[in-house]
Amino acid sequence: MKSISKALDNANGRIAGPIIMYALGVPGFLCILAWLFFFKGK
Repeated sequence: MKSISKALDNANGRIAGPIIMYALGVPGFLCILAWLFFFKGK
């Protein structure tokens, strides 16, 4: 069960960057592109 909660925490960390960018006024498609190229992880 620890690995599941750790995976969720990692996912939340990866999506926080684009959400903050969007909140600061960056257009949505740029946030999606940034997530695809920089925040997605492997």
